[in-house]
Amino acid sequence: MDPIELARQHARRLHDEAVQRGRNPWSPYEFAVGIANDLGISVETCAPGAALLDGDRASFDPDLPLIVHENEGSSFNQAFLVAHEIGHAELGDGEEDPEPAAHIDPARTSEAAPMGMDRVVDYSRRQRREVQMDLFARELLLPRPVAVDLHVAQGLTCSNIAERLGTPFEVVAQQMLDALLLPAFQPIAAADPVEIPLNDKQRTAAAHRGAAFLLQAGPGTGKTRTLVARVESLLDEGVDPWRILLLTFSNKAAGEMAERIAQKRPQQAAALCIGTFHSFGLDILRRFNDRCDSPQAPRLMDRTEAVELLENEFPRLGLTHYRNLYDPIADCGRHLVCGLACQRQSRWFPGVPRAGSRDARDCDRLGRDRSC
Repeated sequence: MDPIELARQHARRLHDEAVQRGRNPWSPYEFAVGIANDLGISVETCAPGAALLDGDRASFDPDLPLIVHENEGSSFNQAFLVAHEIGHAELGDGEEDPEPAAHIDPARTSEAAPMGMDRVVDYSRRQRREVQMDLFARELLLPRPVAVDLHVAQGLTCSNIAERLGTPFEVVAQQMLDALLLPAFQPIAAADPVEIPLNDKQRTAAAHRGAAFLLQAGPGTGKTRTLVARVESLLDEGVDPWRILLLTFSNKAAGEMAERIAQKRPQQAAALCIGTFHSFGLDILRRFNDRCDSPQAPRLMDRTEAVELLENEFPRLGLTHYRNLYDPIADCGRHLVCGLACQRQSRWFPGVPRAGSRDARDCDRLGRDRSC
């Protein structure tokens, strides 16, 4: 589970709480303004292009606190602007200047790209934050479970829902596609799961501040538990979650990390920057290409292109031992049998065939023939 999904779950909780308080979700603007007021945030409108907006369509001032948005467009579009800024208020912006809210997209998709090299490219941090706020806003106004219930249980089409809600068809359609096609995640709420306490070395790592700290540990030794404890201690000290960066080697591991933190800090987990070393490194190359002597948009090979390149280079490499490129375990069975035969026949050292024996000649021949 990634921070974007965590943000959507938080928006759904706000939606459900507002409905329980008697607010009407079929009046989207009044519904969004009501949620803002419940959170202690005032909402005001202004003319499009007003100096107060500084070129944006909406803005949030945390010192007042106040949301100001342009009074242009449909009731739903204005409700979406308010909901977008509620996302900034709830999830925070860190110390960076917020991305201009001039390109808010209610029908935005939830992923930059689902496959190939684009899984590494991903959004930049600021782009990801605006994607997060747009999806937060859409979930706040029309949660995915509600969309599915309206369609499946009540028989409403996307057109029916869009007409009743006063929203463009593509917004409802995208939310319905997200609900039906994306993996389903169980809602995560704040909890106190039973955990194994940290040992002395883990506590030292979690409490360390200052210079870099290298912690060497093998599989199953509590690395993730230690990192989660470190993040919690930083949050307890008042560190802005937008300033905390967590990197892993795979998207799956990053999702697991976010989920563990969300079990205790669901709202703050949505603001953390959690990703992979590869996407973070690529983001640095793209943002600072002039300092890295690299092109502005460096191109990466996906897995298919890498295999194709390796296939073309095989003859030049002159390898003696390598795995079958298309089926890496294809030859392992016969080589395992060969190894066992050599061990059984050996008289000098266990597992070493006698020089000149038939087993030694056979194994040598198999070794030259694309051995594992």
